[in-house]
Amino acid sequence: MFRKKWVFYWGIMVCFVMWGNLSIAAEQGFLLGEESKGFTVKAAENTDMNVRIRLQPRFDAGDLIKSDETTPTSYESETDFYLRRIRLELGGHIVKNLKYNLTVEGDKNSKAPGKSSNEVKILYAYGDYKFADPLSVRFGKAKLPYSRVSLTSSSKQLLVERPLSTEDAKKLFDDYYQAHLLLHGKIADGILAYSLAAGDGWESGATVNGKTVHKSGILYVGRIELSPPGWVEKSQSDAHLGKGRHLTLGMNYATQKGIEYAGNAFEEDRNLWGVDLSGHWQGLTAQVEYNAWKEEFTDPSKADKEPKGWYAQVGYLIPGVNVEPAIRYEVYEQDSNKADTEQKTVTAGFNWYLKGHSVKLSANYVMTEFDSKAKGSLANDDKQNVFQLQGQLYF
Repeated sequence: MFRKKWVFYWGIMVCFVMWGNLSIAAEQGFLLGEESKGFTVKAAENTDMNVRIRLQPRFDAGDLIKSDETTPTSYESETDFYLRRIRLELGGHIVKNLKYNLTVEGDKNSKAPGKSSNEVKILYAYGDYKFADPLSVRFGKAKLPYSRVSLTSSSKQLLVERPLSTEDAKKLFDDYYQAHLLLHGKIADGILAYSLAAGDGWESGATVNGKTVHKSGILYVGRIELSPPGWVEKSQSDAHLGKGRHLTLGMNYATQKGIEYAGNAFEEDRNLWGVDLSGHWQGLTAQVEYNAWKEEFTDPSKADKEPKGWYAQVGYLIPGVNVEPAIRYEVYEQDSNKADTEQKTVTAGFNWYLKGHSVKLSANYVMTEFDSKAKGSLANDDKQNVFQLQGQLYF
């Protein structure tokens, strides 16, 4: 009994000492100094290359596996250590006004069997020429311009994982990271920003729901963002580390029609629309987003599918210790044309910034509840709870 009390009192003392040290360090900046920006090589006046490396070691625990993959009835506890992200980023200018980016990734390395990629591939590869603030042209492989939280770099997320509904929305037009042509720009110092893209989407030879695509129409995507004067976001982020302010309303629409499959005369059309509102003031940050999409089939044996989902999240960076508690609530209806296909998720946790986004530690607890006919619901289990611990080294 005496030993337990002794350990308890010493633990309290250590916490106070650590808190005090962190507060003193935070008054002078982050505990390990200011953020790193990578290593830049300048070859000529308007030619340079910036090199950055990002590592995200990860530990997950909780309801990660099912009792039986063939006919599962419940979730079972398991742990998983892996590298969520491994990325090498090369970017800079070839000539004045012409930017480029080449990013290679080996994400999900050593993740649990069946979920691990363990391969290296090109994530970004594009050139972006700026004629003037109102007009730039980008061509190559990059993100399609829809969904605020998906467009934000994973290095600057408020919570460890993005919402489940937006992750599914990213799969609607095959690969969210795909080659396309993009016109974009900012008007009136960024009060209005726009992006207009055209790409392949689902293309000939691709496999959709077990069927091979014969041919398809062009994928079109459009997004606009509106901000009040003085509230334009300087650099898109979920977590601005207590600096500045912004308020932005975003709207996007994407469509691809005439997706035909090999071996039959039926077609499929896909449409998505979404709206989001984000803002921050000093250490307080919040955003809400709604997305809905529809898969329409001319095949009379198939029913149209209409998923929709929304989330709201908020976080606050505590001055002095650089700890940021955060919470998100999400509702995702996997198909609004069917009853009991909804899932609700609450994610709560914190970020601890040791060197801004260059060195940080994030911990989240994710609680999901499934309706009886929702994907993820099992015969004897309609809840899933997972703890996530992730570090980030970005230098």
